[in-house]
Formats: sequence, structure tokens, C-alpha cells
Amino acid sequence: MFLSLLLTGFVSVSETRISEAFPLRLLEFSRSSLLLLLGVVILCLFLSAFGKNSTMIFLMGLFGSIIPALSLFTTGKLAPELAAAVGPFARVSPSTGFWLTILGSYIVVFASWKKLEQSKLMRAFLFIVPVIAILFIVMTGRIDELSIMKEFANREDRFFSELIRHLLICAGAVGFGAIIGIPLGIMSVRSSRVERPTFAFLNFIQTVPGVALFGLLIAPLAYLSTVFPALRSLGIGGIGWAPAMIALVLYSLLPITRNTFAGIQAISPDTIEAGIGMGMSKAQILARIEIPLSLPVVLAGVRTAAIQAVGNTTMAALIGAGGLGVFIFQGLGQAAMDLVLLGAIPVIMLALFVDGLIQLLIGIVTPRGAREMTDDTAG
Repeated sequence: MFLSLLLTGFVSVSETRISEAFPLRLLEFSRSSLLLLLGVVILCLFLSAFGKNSTMIFLMGLFGSIIPALSLFTTGKLAPELAAAVGPFARVSPSTGFWLTILGSYIVVFASWKKLEQSKLMRAFLFIVPVIAILFIVMTGRIDELSIMKEFANREDRFFSELIRHLLICAGAVGFGAIIGIPLGIMSVRSSRVERPTFAFLNFIQTVPGVALFGLLIAPLAYLSTVFPALRSLGIGGIGWAPAMIALVLYSLLPITRNTFAGIQAISPDTIEAGIGMGMSKAQILARIEIPLSLPVVLAGVRTAAIQAVGNTTMAALIGAGGLGVFIFQGLGQAAMDLVLLGAIPVIMLALFVDGLIQLLIGIVTPRGAREMTDDTAG
């Protein structure tokens, strides 16, 4: 991070949206901001070298997690002055040094995250804090003069409609995946006849590339919508949300089903015997013993499926389903990187937020005894 802050261009300035951009080092236009960022980096290094307990490790990750927000705030604050010096149509964008600094902060946060295995709550905050901080900076208009925000201003209504569509597709895919996958996992534990074909099919689905799976669904869904007009009236056809939803549900099934299977199978037989000895029925054992004890593992599978769905939904734009991938593919077609970032950055932030939120939920639902056992093992 030191080299990225001192030696590489932190922002780039161009005369127009499509003209060549010229990088500027942070040292050349804002030494105070440079000193602030260097101070936070030095603090992270100090905590990394001398932090032995979980509190100091958490602080290292927390300071590392605010570096992206500080970098973004600095860039946005100085953008009007830099643009005014170039011309009325000038564009200011983050450059190599900015992105390398973000990468360095991610490494710091991830290192801290790995060492905090005993505290899922601390882990969750390391990812939730930067997302909230960046959202606050964006919503308060601190970076309105950056090129990416000008792209956003030109497409504000479309952006929010595609964001909502992206969220609905992700939530629907993971929701249906959980509704199907959790019972499948339970049945797989009960019967090897269900287990073998179920996991053979789900493992095969995971090997099919996303774009290929979308394409394979176009023909049968188009045929069904032709044969059954009622489906077409619901918006189900060869293109649109239907093939995207089906493909994403299929992708979400393996992590949810596998984790449900593993979570229930890991429960000690003695615990089940104790429930039987108390006169519990199979349904009561499932509801009162197996599901509560396996819930953290099941949620870990939901977490994997949710993060996967957030990323894969971007490809749904290729078949007319919409979502944030619309801006990514438009930007690639126009060679406009700021438009690509308008779609990519929200996807990354959404994935981090979902990851942190579900980890927080896992920490809440994990039984106290299991947390204490994890703490003792980590110690």
C-alpha cells in the first residue's frame, strides 16, 4: 500500500469521457490526504506486528476496512478542483494507485478475518462497516464529481430499477434453492438411494458454465411458452427472468443441500438417542434437535449460494433478465470503463454485504456451547 500511495497514479484526469486519461499521484495534489492514509496504513502495520489478542486483530481489520472509504472520500473531495483545471467536460476517475490501495486493504481485512475464527460477529463487522461507510459517502454526495457518478446521474432511474431486479432475482434464486435444497439434504441423510443421484446431478450442474446453462434453457422454455400461452402471460419464455431464475436456483442447490446433509450427519448419535429416550418422535427430533444444531452449517451453505447468486446474476443480462450486468456489458460494448464499474462495484459491495450479514446471522444462531467449544479450540 505504501508503494501504491507514493509511486503510482491515484486518480486519472481526462478532457472528455472517451479521451486519454492522465494519472496523478496523491503526492502531487494532496499531501494532507496522503499523510492521513499513510497514518492508517502504519497503524495497521503496528497492530499486525504487535497485535496478539483478538481485540487488536479486530482493530487491525477495522482500520484496514475504512481505507477504501477514506480513499474514496479523498478522491471525491479533490475531483472538482482537478476537473476545473482541465476543462468543462473533464472526467476524474480512480486510477491504479487507488485500486492497489483497495487491494491492500482487502488483504489486511482478510488476514484479520482469518485470525478471528472464534468470533463470527467480529468477522461480520469487518465486511459490513466498509459497505456502510461507502454507502454513506455516496448518498451524501461527496463523490458526485467523479466520472462514475456522472455515469450514474445519467442513468439514475435505470440504475435503481436494475438494482431492484438484481436483488429480486438473487433473493428468489436463493429462497427457492433453500426451499428445495434443505428438504433434499434431509432426505439424503435418511436414504442413500436419494443421496447418490441427488449429489451426482447437483455436482454435474456445477460443472456447466453459467452462460451455457442459460443458453440450454432458452429452447425448452420458448417451446413451453408457445404451447402454454398462460406461461407467456406470466413472462416465462426463452429469454427474460425465467431461464435466469431456473439456472440460479440450480446453482444454489449444491451448497445448500450439501451443507444441510453435512450439518445433520455431523450431529452425534448420542444426542439423537437422548431425544429418542425422552420419547420424541422423528418429527420432534428433526424440529428440536437436528435443525437447531445444524442451522449454522445450513446457513453457511446459504451464504455460499447467496454470494454465488449475486455474481452469477450479472450474466443474466445476456438473456434479457436485466440486473446490474446490463451496465457491465454496455460499458464493455462502448469501451467505457466507468460504466463497467457502475455495474461491477455495486455487485462487489452487495456480495460483501450479504457475506457479512449472513455471517452475523450465523454468529447469532450458533449455540453458545458450540461457540465456547470453538473458542477453546482456537485458544
